[in-house]
Amino acid sequence: MKRYTIFLLLLLLQCKPSLSPDVKIIPKPRQYEFNQGTFEINGKTEIIASSDSLKPLAHLLARQIHKISGLKLNVTTAGQDENNILLEFNDSFKEEEYYLDVCENIKIEASNYSGLAMGTATILQLFTLSKDKIVLPRVSVYDKPDYDYRSVMLDLARFWHPVETIKETIDLLWFYKIKYLHLHLSDNRRFTFPMDDFPDLKTLNKDGSREYYTIEELKDLVEYARLRGVAIIPEIDLPGHSTQLWSKYPDVFGSIDPKTNQPVSLYVINMAKEETYQACEKIINSLAEVFYTSPYIHFGGDEVYLEAIKHIPEYQTYCKENNLDVALAGDANELFCHFINRMHTMVKSTGKQSVIWEGFHGTGAGKESIPRDITVIVWNATYNHPDSLVANGYNIVNSTWVPWYMVGAMNFAPAVEKGYQWDITQWHHWDDQFDDIEIAPNQSTLGGQISFWEQNYYKVIPVLRERVPVLSERMWNYTTEPDLEDFQQRFAQTNDLYNKLFRPISIEAEELLHNDDMTFDDIIKVKLTSSTSGKIKYMTSTDWGIPDMKEAVDYDERISIDESAIITAQLFDADGKKIGFPEQRYFRKIEPAYDYTVLGPAPTKGWKEMPDFTKLNVMREGLAGKMTTDRLEKINGELFAKVKSKGHIETRFPGIYNQYAVELSGILKIPKDGTYEWQLQTWDGLAELYIDDKLVAQGNNFKNEPESFSTSHSQGEYSFSIKYYYRQIQNQLSIVYKTAEMQDFEPFEGLVLPLNGEPYE
Repeated sequence: MKRYTIFLLLLLLQCKPSLSPDVKIIPKPRQYEFNQGTFEINGKTEIIASSDSLKPLAHLLARQIHKISGLKLNVTTAGQDENNILLEFNDSFKEEEYYLDVCENIKIEASNYSGLAMGTATILQLFTLSKDKIVLPRVSVYDKPDYDYRSVMLDLARFWHPVETIKETIDLLWFYKIKYLHLHLSDNRRFTFPMDDFPDLKTLNKDGSREYYTIEELKDLVEYARLRGVAIIPEIDLPGHSTQLWSKYPDVFGSIDPKTNQPVSLYVINMAKEETYQACEKIINSLAEVFYTSPYIHFGGDEVYLEAIKHIPEYQTYCKENNLDVALAGDANELFCHFINRMHTMVKSTGKQSVIWEGFHGTGAGKESIPRDITVIVWNATYNHPDSLVANGYNIVNSTWVPWYMVGAMNFAPAVEKGYQWDITQWHHWDDQFDDIEIAPNQSTLGGQISFWEQNYYKVIPVLRERVPVLSERMWNYTTEPDLEDFQQRFAQTNDLYNKLFRPISIEAEELLHNDDMTFDDIIKVKLTSSTSGKIKYMTSTDWGIPDMKEAVDYDERISIDESAIITAQLFDADGKKIGFPEQRYFRKIEPAYDYTVLGPAPTKGWKEMPDFTKLNVMREGLAGKMTTDRLEKINGELFAKVKSKGHIETRFPGIYNQYAVELSGILKIPKDGTYEWQLQTWDGLAELYIDDKLVAQGNNFKNEPESFSTSHSQGEYSFSIKYYYRQIQNQLSIVYKTAEMQDFEPFEGLVLPLNGEPYE
């Protein structure tokens, strides 16, 4: 630390100190000092790379400058030492340390490429645009993170993600100095890493599109990340979460039932067969070759079902040959730990380190002790307590449910405030059966990770762009007292710059019923604008997916839409090259049927009974429509546990995450006098139905079972309201009805009259 203080003192002699406003950078630098005056980047400024190996970084910085200002800066390895940007190696710095000085020149120093890449991200965040130039404050910065393991995981195996989404995620990580992108490449649903030895793993979607990445695409992503100082950690999840392997190649990864000649449903790969290990080694070697910049390979290790494997013939034979006596006695955990150890040996042979999910117990089982040089990502804290892992000598990474687990299918994305209040010694769970955990500060916790599971590609950036900066801030400046208000002010500035660099297009519509819901009931006019110069092109579609923009049309005037549609817009420069990433909006036409009020927020572990709605905060108000086939398909397209189709009622609202309560109200038309049987069904919540302010149906169980209630009504129109909340993970409400004359239940919405509502602000 002493030598960097000397650096700062020397620079202060060159640039006179100033009492300038605080720095607007995320994460906030460790040491910085503002100096008098400003530095202007103009058309004469050059970027000087002191080494040929730094030219790619210099060109990257030049492209970002050109995107937001139009300036085209020359990149060179030598130049005049005035009004230029200098990128230089300095061996006196440690890993991830960098030094930045904005004075007569902009000078960034670090010992390696990634340190200089972080320095360029800091430079970008200091930019202020002023006509035909960029202005920066004169400032001296010495910086380094408190924690090395700063990571974000994307689940690429549950839902397909276009390469563009992964690249934008990489840019987001670079912009906020996150070191690793962890790619979950395989699960029961898909195996997205191509293996020529196992071609049947290369699956296609129903429309014929690929559900795997090519080697060329993955290598391109690795280089794209390397250029930005980000390393991609690959994960193939084993031995569990591996249906694609043991079901398609049972002779290699599974076991074949001799009676039926069909694959045995093992739910894990066959850890009791040598052929399995030989195939796994091919996978590990391929991962190491493609993801050569990563110091780690992740091979899963979580949620392993061990019952079925004990009943196949290979189990006894293999366990005897390998002296797995505890496994022979019936505890297959010894075989599981044996598998971890063999996989770890394979990873080490490639020169890399092993990472696994928390999944084994204690330090192993039987004679199989898990090596201490395996890093464990602790997420659930139930398979292996973080205190025990630390005490037993393991390095760990904190990826606690709250605030760092994001689960798209659960609509689960803990609030930014929770992330900022979080401490790296803490684990919080969404499930009330698990207690919160706090351990003592230690040297074995390497850092933290956002783990984003079961998400559709179009939710990745909207969720991460608010949460990645928080993770970065807490991992970079752990010893600094957190100041949420200060962070939010800095985020407002960096987020605006992020838009200019990576999301320059804005899509807005007139005559919406609600801007946040993006719903309409007649015709809307859609306006496309850009924060930087260029040509906007767009396409419309009815299904999600990033289309081939070669077929896009030029945007010249507002777009009229009279049916539900997804608009994809892309900015292009004069040479036809893309500027930033595509922007997409889904505008949904509805038949208004309900006035709705969303209330909350819910406690972290959910309400255990129907809350008092009068004591909750209003999160949003608007108009909800009747359920349609298209809407139901899109809802179920985001879920694994599909919602009940008959009687399903709209209780999802774009951009609102985590548990909440909803009140829906409208007008009901009873067609004839008689007795009506109502059935309410929720998956993980409770609902109440009121007709003319009288409670006629009140759910009282969380079992995903219909609950029936009978009431008598005269023909006519009635006001109604529905109170509903979901407790933890599954948002589903369905209401159906039946009279004595009806043979089957019909959707409640068949009785609901349309509303003629006014747009909500």
